[in-house]
Amino acid sequence: MKRLKFLLIAAITLLSAGMANAQQVLSLQDCLRFALDNNQNIAIKKYEQLEGDQKVVQARSQALPQVNGNANFTDNFKKQVIVLPGELTGNPGTTTAVQMGTTYNPTASVDVSQQLLNVGVFTALKAAETGRHYYTLNTQLTEEQVINQVAQMYYQICATKASIKILNITIQNLEKLVASTDGQYKSGLARKIDLQRIQVKLTNTKTQLTEKENQLVILGNNLKLSMGMQPGQEIAIAEIPLKDIEQKVSSDVAVAAFNLSNLTEMKILDVQKDLYTLQKKASQAEYYPKLSAFANYSYNGMSNSFGDMFKNGGSDVWYGTGAFGLRLSVPIFDGFNRRSKVAMDKIALKKLAQQKEYTEISLNASYNSAKLTLYNTLNAIRSQQENVSLADEVYQSSSQNYNLGIASLTDLLDAENSFEDAQNAYTQALLNYKLAELETLKATGNIKTLLNN
Repeated sequence: MKRLKFLLIAAITLLSAGMANAQQVLSLQDCLRFALDNNQNIAIKKYEQLEGDQKVVQARSQALPQVNGNANFTDNFKKQVIVLPGELTGNPGTTTAVQMGTTYNPTASVDVSQQLLNVGVFTALKAAETGRHYYTLNTQLTEEQVINQVAQMYYQICATKASIKILNITIQNLEKLVASTDGQYKSGLARKIDLQRIQVKLTNTKTQLTEKENQLVILGNNLKLSMGMQPGQEIAIAEIPLKDIEQKVSSDVAVAAFNLSNLTEMKILDVQKDLYTLQKKASQAEYYPKLSAFANYSYNGMSNSFGDMFKNGGSDVWYGTGAFGLRLSVPIFDGFNRRSKVAMDKIALKKLAQQKEYTEISLNASYNSAKLTLYNTLNAIRSQQENVSLADEVYQSSSQNYNLGIASLTDLLDAENSFEDAQNAYTQALLNYKLAELETLKATGNIKTLLNN
């Protein structure tokens, strides 16, 4: 049983020794925190949050006073000419051409306007505030997805490392068996075919080891990609304590209650409904009159001499004008454009209702499947624990009998294969349990609790 305990610990323990370059040894929580700080998709969503903040500022600006300043300088190098009847100039029956205006006309003005009644503007402000909440929830959903993705890859790496450890132990045993059988063959106590069969088994196991090592490299690269880590950076995964998993599977595992309102996917759909409702109100607001206040003041200059404009006592004339009032805009007919917008908004709300209904069904199904899978993996782990113990006893007995010459090589290799299969099945059962646990956390909206475990 000591040998069995050693093999089981080795099957789910990751060792980080023997690398030439310095490595970071990361726990699951380290990987998750690094991903939350460095994952590119999360960074993009956070920029979208900042964009949402600016959209709120833009919407609020429409409800604040609008102030604009203008300045013009006009050089009328060719003045307009009007024709006056001679009766006005004392020459009846003739006409006289007279130039209008002055050569130089500078003007400076200020315009101020303020929305007093504009339902569309204030609806847009509410929509922008709701949109900011929408962007925040999208960031939260992306974080949950990244946590789930990183955790899955982490456990897959753990299982692959464990399989590599099992294969290495199997190779060591086969190499010893090759050496002892080779000695027996040379002494005439074993057949050549027996030695060749063990050598074939050894070669196949080494091939499996190479495949697992290549798979481990790919999984490591994918993990670093999900974490937002540079591909060339070396990391090592911290070991998973066997006793923690055994303690979990030895007792009843409680699954958190299912509540749709706690799920980020549903929160996003609820906010989308608010946004579509506000959009419909904004489209309907285009039917309403708009009332605004305005005021303007301008200071104008007129002169035929550029030099007189900037000195006292010249021939220039300066004067100011100002006005204030109310401006009412009443929509009458736009070719049914507003009616089409409202109809499209109603369709969008109905489509969203269908999407929400489908999402509710899908999330319920995911929860039920995750819970069932979790309980099934618990049963599988307990069964595989017994199976590994039994396979180990069979292997030990076959090995002793083979050394005593009372068991065939076929019996020994069959026992070796059964023991290796049992170990791999147990390792896979542990992986399946961790993956099922992830699914239950995701299905109940508790995936972020992994950060604190």
